[in-house]
Amino acid sequence: MERGKMSSTGRGGKSKAPQHPQDIFALGSKSTVVVSRDSEKRNIHKPSTSGVGERKRETPGFGAAPPNKRARIGSPAEAVTGTSLEVDPVDLVPNVLQALDTHNSEKLMGLLTGAIRLLKSQRSKPDPILCMSMLYLAKIRPSMFANETVAQTLCNLLKREQGAAFKSKGNPLLFVLACNILYVSHRDSNNWPDTFIKVYIEDALNERWWVDCAWCKCLVENIVTAFGTKQPAAHLLPGDSTLGTMSPSGSGSPLMGSAEDDADNTDLDYSVFPRYSSSYESVEALVLEAIREQIQRRAAPDAIGKGFLKLLSATCGFPEIRMIAASRLEAWLHSGKLWRAAQELLAHVCANAAAAGPSAARDHEVLAQLARLRLKTKPLQAAYQNCLREMVSESPALLRSVVTHTIYNELSNVRSPNNMAVLAALISAQPQLVPAAMADTYQELVVRTEDYLRPLRALTRECVRASRSDAAALLPLACALAHPPPMDPPQEIRERAFQSIADLFCVCSLVTAAHSKHSADYRAQLTALQQQALGWLRDTAAAVYRPVRHDYLHVLHKIMFVEPVETYSKVDNWPPESERALTYRLCCETPLPQNTLLRLIFIGLSKEIPVSPTEVFELIEQLVRRACALPPEEQPLQVDKLEIADYIFQLCQFHPPDNITLPAGYTPPTLAITSLYWRGWMLLTMLAAHNPQGFAERAATAYPTLRALIECCITRVQYEACFPASKPSIEWNCTAETERAEAERAAVLQLETHLAAASNAKLPVTEHSSRLLAQLTMLEPLGPARRPPAGVLEALQTLSSQLRLGRLLCRQPALLLQLVERHGTRRAMPWLHQLLRHDRLELSVLPVQCLCEFLSAGGAGAGEAGKAGELCAHLRRTLLSEEGARAVLHYYLQRLAHAHRCTRQSANRGLKLVLSTTDDAADMDYNADVSPESWLPLLPALAHWAALRGEAVRRVRAACLVECVPRHVAAYLAFLARHAAKHDLTDIVLDLSQVLMERTTVMGCVLPPVDARDVPRDEQLHAQHAALHALTTVFYTHLRQMLSCTEPTEAAELEQGEGAGYAGEKVTLQWANGRRATLHVVVAHAHLKLLCYGPSTLDTNQEMYSWLQSTWVGSDAPEAFVSESPDEAVLLPDWLRLSLVRSARKPLLEAGLRGLPAHKLALFIQTFGMPVSSMSALLEALDACPAGAVVRLGVERGYMAQLLLVQRARGAVGGHAFAAALRLSRPQYPPDDTLFTEEVLPEEEEDPWSSPREPVRLDAASVGALLAAAFAGADGFRGDVDAAFRQLHGLISSEASSAETPCTRAVLAFLLTASVAGLLRQPAYAAPLLRALLHAKPAGFVEVARSLLSQCKCARGPVADALRAAAGAAPLSTDHAPPTLPPRANKDQIVAAFEATTPSTLEAVGNSIIETQDTQLVVDTITHLLDKNQKKCYELTIKVEEDEKYSQCAAHVLSVRGLGCGLLLDWLAELQRETLGAQMRLMFMRGGGSWRPLLVTLLAHRASWRTLHACLAALLQHGGWSATSVLDFAETLIGSPRVWQGRDRATPKHHTPEDSLRLTHTQLDVLIHYVGEEASEAEASEGIEAARRSIEARLPLILRCCSAPHSLLAAALAASKTHPLLLLLLYMKVPKILQLLRECEERPPAVPDVVASADALSAARRSTCATDRVSHSLLTMLAAAPPHHSKELQQKMWRTEANVRAVWARCRGAGERALPLAGALLRGVRGRAQHHNHLLAALEILPDHELFSHAVSEEIHNILECFLNLVKEGGGSLAHRVAALLRRYRAVRPARAAALLAAHRDTVASHAALSGLASAEGPASVAPPPHALRELQRRVATPPELTLLVQEVEAWGVRRGGAWGGARAADALLRATAPLAASPHAPLRTAALALLAKLLPAAPDTHPGLQAILECLDSEQPEVAQSAVDKLPELLVGMQEHAARVLMRVFELGMKSRLPVEPCIAKCVSTINLNRGC
Repeated sequence: MERGKMSSTGRGGKSKAPQHPQDIFALGSKSTVVVSRDSEKRNIHKPSTSGVGERKRETPGFGAAPPNKRARIGSPAEAVTGTSLEVDPVDLVPNVLQALDTHNSEKLMGLLTGAIRLLKSQRSKPDPILCMSMLYLAKIRPSMFANETVAQTLCNLLKREQGAAFKSKGNPLLFVLACNILYVSHRDSNNWPDTFIKVYIEDALNERWWVDCAWCKCLVENIVTAFGTKQPAAHLLPGDSTLGTMSPSGSGSPLMGSAEDDADNTDLDYSVFPRYSSSYESVEALVLEAIREQIQRRAAPDAIGKGFLKLLSATCGFPEIRMIAASRLEAWLHSGKLWRAAQELLAHVCANAAAAGPSAARDHEVLAQLARLRLKTKPLQAAYQNCLREMVSESPALLRSVVTHTIYNELSNVRSPNNMAVLAALISAQPQLVPAAMADTYQELVVRTEDYLRPLRALTRECVRASRSDAAALLPLACALAHPPPMDPPQEIRERAFQSIADLFCVCSLVTAAHSKHSADYRAQLTALQQQALGWLRDTAAAVYRPVRHDYLHVLHKIMFVEPVETYSKVDNWPPESERALTYRLCCETPLPQNTLLRLIFIGLSKEIPVSPTEVFELIEQLVRRACALPPEEQPLQVDKLEIADYIFQLCQFHPPDNITLPAGYTPPTLAITSLYWRGWMLLTMLAAHNPQGFAERAATAYPTLRALIECCITRVQYEACFPASKPSIEWNCTAETERAEAERAAVLQLETHLAAASNAKLPVTEHSSRLLAQLTMLEPLGPARRPPAGVLEALQTLSSQLRLGRLLCRQPALLLQLVERHGTRRAMPWLHQLLRHDRLELSVLPVQCLCEFLSAGGAGAGEAGKAGELCAHLRRTLLSEEGARAVLHYYLQRLAHAHRCTRQSANRGLKLVLSTTDDAADMDYNADVSPESWLPLLPALAHWAALRGEAVRRVRAACLVECVPRHVAAYLAFLARHAAKHDLTDIVLDLSQVLMERTTVMGCVLPPVDARDVPRDEQLHAQHAALHALTTVFYTHLRQMLSCTEPTEAAELEQGEGAGYAGEKVTLQWANGRRATLHVVVAHAHLKLLCYGPSTLDTNQEMYSWLQSTWVGSDAPEAFVSESPDEAVLLPDWLRLSLVRSARKPLLEAGLRGLPAHKLALFIQTFGMPVSSMSALLEALDACPAGAVVRLGVERGYMAQLLLVQRARGAVGGHAFAAALRLSRPQYPPDDTLFTEEVLPEEEEDPWSSPREPVRLDAASVGALLAAAFAGADGFRGDVDAAFRQLHGLISSEASSAETPCTRAVLAFLLTASVAGLLRQPAYAAPLLRALLHAKPAGFVEVARSLLSQCKCARGPVADALRAAAGAAPLSTDHAPPTLPPRANKDQIVAAFEATTPSTLEAVGNSIIETQDTQLVVDTITHLLDKNQKKCYELTIKVEEDEKYSQCAAHVLSVRGLGCGLLLDWLAELQRETLGAQMRLMFMRGGGSWRPLLVTLLAHRASWRTLHACLAALLQHGGWSATSVLDFAETLIGSPRVWQGRDRATPKHHTPEDSLRLTHTQLDVLIHYVGEEASEAEASEGIEAARRSIEARLPLILRCCSAPHSLLAAALAASKTHPLLLLLLYMKVPKILQLLRECEERPPAVPDVVASADALSAARRSTCATDRVSHSLLTMLAAAPPHHSKELQQKMWRTEANVRAVWARCRGAGERALPLAGALLRGVRGRAQHHNHLLAALEILPDHELFSHAVSEEIHNILECFLNLVKEGGGSLAHRVAALLRRYRAVRPARAAALLAAHRDTVASHAALSGLASAEGPASVAPPPHALRELQRRVATPPELTLLVQEVEAWGVRRGGAWGGARAADALLRATAPLAASPHAPLRTAALALLAKLLPAAPDTHPGLQAILECLDSEQPEVAQSAVDKLPELLVGMQEHAARVLMRVFELGMKSRLPVEPCIAKCVSTINLNRGC
């Protein structure tokens, strides 16, 4: 039987076994085992029966044979225990399975080892069946191969074959087979044998057949876990990583597959984990032995192979290997054949270095070796730097070691040339950590014995140079240097180390200044470096280095660059001489920010630092002066903390010596050193001058002395003028200053006395012997303003003039305004005139009040007409804006009501100058009186008169109360009558009534005399009648308005207003026809007094007077009642009746005499000046009186007889009955001798009212009146209430023991009907009364007490306690047991429980309900209660007076004023996380509670995004919610940090925020409706300006929701229906909505250019527009072009000009908004004519309504004036275009144009082009040539004729300068010329395209031009398309909005045709990129 045997050569004869199928193995002699396999996954050959000879023709399994083998090192043992059996490959599997079944282990081992030995003998061509058998056995029983013998035998397959020839290489299939069998057999083992390591090392050191094989990586990767090597990053490995790697492809073996499947075959499934964790030392020994053996055998670098380096890379996990590699890397890296492998080894060494652990020491040596590498090529240096960067990024702990070794190597004698590059690379990788590590190394070197300062300075400079002059790393270096060193330096080198560190700080600053001086932030870097140095000095230097005072002060000065320049370069002579001065100056010009200043101050205040506060103060003063010398635009002194002033004064404070003990109980005063104290004030003044916006204003408010010094700097007055002896200054009070000086002198002397006593001084301390008296002063900076010494003021003035402090302080208008207001009219302000006259300040800088004061005070005297005119023109320009007009009018109009006449006169003068349109500022006589008649008619002509009218009327009304000049008062009355609004009439009438009634002298001159009846002949009487007519008009209109109000509430609203504050009595007037009116008494009296003056001659048909007269007097006279009372009021007092009688007008006379008694009639006839007719009426009335009444008058008969005699002599009639009743006779004069005799007077009758009142005896009938007077406010009781109550108490006590109780019954009867509120209001009366009743215990008192107590259950106090005592109730307790509820109570029960609580029981009841009831039910209940609270269900239905003490008890606990809502909200927030459903009504309903924002905030912060989106969708489903709440909620969803959690904090520059809300068009419509609703509310309450601000605040939200064009169109449509201002502002932000609206089918009624009103347009001008940036950029580009002339520059300028014209022509208002900048640039680029041409061309395109609008009238006036100046200087061709522009100006603004031409009449006369402007000829025609336009529109002429016409139009347009006659003319020309662009006639086509290029920028609609260009490009004639392509760059300038479409068509044309379109596209893109910055 030969079947079980096998030939030793492996190539025996053919097998005699039968042929078997392809899918089975023949196992055994008689039976076979059938094994089914998937043919798709496995490719197994059929077992061959033809023997070895047939298999010989099969191709080998893998590629070529291995190369020549080298000697083995460390290979495993060869001996294999046991006996190997020979086996036939076909019978291997059956025999092995049989041995397994029989448990014959020896046979099993023999079979396996025999098979392996057979494979080894067939190394060149292994038997496929044998291989497949081995694989099959390994798969079904892998544990068989785990036997040590079998594994050793398999390892022999992996060893090199000794003595094998080069050509007899083994097949790679054996390596793959052995490796995979070994892995499968040992897959589950954690401890693999060392044999694997040995064979790995042997193969790795030689051919690396299976080490680098991809199919063997399952075994290899598990073996290399023994080395613990970390793999470096992939980018660190060299590009060609396949050196020495065996390719698995090229084998035809069916086991491995074809070459196309290599990628799939290498994707093996295996696991890798440590296999040698317990044998680390043995593995390390094996590796080190092999490595050292190789190094010894191959000492020369050329003898080392790549495999050896790869083995080193794989074993870099061992520190010794890393050390070996690092020591030899330099030679390997420079080797031509090893550099790739060496670079990979370098990456492995860096990746495996560790900063901690047992290998840390060796790794530090490794890093030292790496630092000494001297790499020669840049690629190697770059790779080295990359490795180091990766190493420090992965292990930051190694950074310190790398930096230290690098620096030490740099400072050594054998330094590497790569050090600086390495440091620069590390700094770029770790910009914070590397400088810190460098600083640590610096500190180590500084404290060494050797002096390393010079090398460190050079190293710092070289690092910055190596970093490409990037000095940003110096700041982290300085920060780290400021930290304390790791150990204290030795004492002997402390001083040197201290100086060295300070010098390094200075070097950092110098290097920064030298390398970063051209950067924008180098000053900030220098400031930060100084701050770090100061921090080091303050926190570290004193404690660590303990310097002496001199050294510390020197270093402080050195750091602040106060020392000489040689101090900073004496160490190493750097900076060099050529750069030293510049670098030093840059460091000295460092700003002095607040942090630096504070650090310096804290250094001076610190007691641990060895410098005195005085030295630090002097340094600060020097630094502040130096910073003040810098330009203020660079903000050299930025301070905003007011505490810095306190710190400065702490530096000035005087401290007594510490070694002196003061007496007990004595507290020394707070004193300051005088010189430092005043220098500190000057220091604060300098700080205030450079911080006028915030610090100066707040400091001036807090420190009066500083405010006075600021005033001195601004006013520039000298000491004598500021402190006159007779007239003290505003801030300094001479009396108080003297008192403070005395107190200060006493305090200083007392302190010096105590100091002298403590120091045992013998001489007494007096004022003459005192040393401290002249050196100390009281430190009270917040106290009243101190008076500085004369020397201080002189020094301040010198400082102010040197540093321009006054001019800097004038930058803050608030300071000037406060100064003007403090001066007011109390003293003159010549300083203001000097400020405007000499300082050359811009008028716009100063506040309006200063300018108004200067103009009205007559400061511009002779020779200063230009200044006055300029100021007047500026104020007139200010009037064009609402805010400016309001400020000017407020200043002047409020001074019209001033008490001083000169102030009123100056206000009139200023108003005339400002409001008049003539330039008469210089010719005005400032001593003449200016009447308001000259300026009052000019007020309505103001641009914003509608907004200013209210304030003007109020100020004029107030002026009427003060003015004494009749002519002025008359002018004011006429103004009020003409411009008084309806709602202002009440206040106006009230004030005029006071003027009429109280200022009789003035009104007597203002109004005509009472007895004037004739028609006025002279001017004065006519003016008086005009004033009377105006006054009558106001009163007539007001009374008509009052009587026309049908509703009482409406009339009350009219009567209330500002006049409601008038304290006069009001009366209610009731007419017979039912009309009612409530007026002040003074108004009613003024009406009647006005009637006394009679009708005005200007009153047509006396209509107003007749109506007033019929209303007030006659049969329809009203009845007067006291307001809110039925009592009748006295409408006609005696003095008013006398006025009516004196008027001598019959109706008034009758009214005055109606109802007058006899004694008053007798009194009236005795008054002087009574008209005859009035006297006759009085006498007739006396005749009609009863005789008894006349007799009882008791008048002197002789006097009365003489009076009657005189009146009859005047012509009066009547009085006969009166004389008869009195028995009057002719008067008898006494003789002369008895003229002076005494007459005995008759005894007067006793007056019953003159005796004292007797006390009233109280009885039962008067008890009710007494109680009503005390508790109900009635006035029926006439006695003393206190005495009456005392009697009542006694009566009640006395009646308690008797049967009759009338008084007690009366008291009880009153209490039964009384209100408890009255009792509670008067506890002093009610409580004793109730106690008396309680003591008496009458019948029925308990019921009365209970009835009263039911009305005030919650009340407290003596009254309530007495009632409870009487009713037998328990006293009111604050604690109640919570109510008990069933376990499953319903909602109504819980609501009732909550509503029944009190403030003290609510919390307990609520907690009980929350613990016992269902949570959702409690939430619903709380929601219901809050809803009722919003609906005011818990408020009292009756009015509760505020002064009632029980009002707080009446408030329900859940009402608005209650305390329960807070607890309910807290519970709701705890019980429900997401508030929706019913809570939405609580959060977003209109007019909700004040607690609503809390619920909205909880919703936004707690709810999920799905809930928030659902809530927003519900809110935007329909309107009806609160607009502000909904919009705030939507903005919260967009901008909430919680919603945007996880997003990028620093968004890119051009990042477009995403639309997170994603609203539909319907929701967007509702959202915009909310915006409009909010704006409408703001407009209704505060005006159109408030609406603009409201809309602007919501525009970002709208634009955020309109990311797509269709959303933008929907928003525009919704805005057009909501609010016109919203659409206008939306158009200004996104101008393209206009085009969208024009293209939309659902177009709004009007587009934004016609929909906005004047008010809306005025408000919109204050907003920014999207075109502003474009216009400003283009205009700046025009003005900033270089002066040289080149064709390219001219082309660029023309394109920029065309862009400006295109923007202004197509965006409404863009040019008008840019006119101010155009004017400024026009004035700024003076002298460059080509720029003026471009700017003029841009201006010419604007239509007249934009170019000459009122808003920019002053600006266009100045622009035209500038052009005229240019023409005067030689404008050339500019003159004709300026003349055309002036003609347009004259047509629109004739008056302004005439003034301009008159001012430049010389220029106009001297230029022929302008000479026509002097005549009255009309404006030049702007229409194009009509014949040419008509022929071009018809297009019937021949092509040559059309060409001439096109050229004629082009020549005309060039003369027009680009305006083309306006938008309409340009559009007509474009539509006429565009079809000619595609003409086949070449000259016509060229001319048409050239004209199109010029027309397009001026045309508002470019679609005809676009269609013409597209037609040319689509033409079938190549020459037509070529013409368009050649002209396209110029054409695109005017139609850039269509550039994308046109360029796409050009690109398609280039693809389809042979036309060269690439240059055209390049030029077009370059043209478009010209505006990239816009």
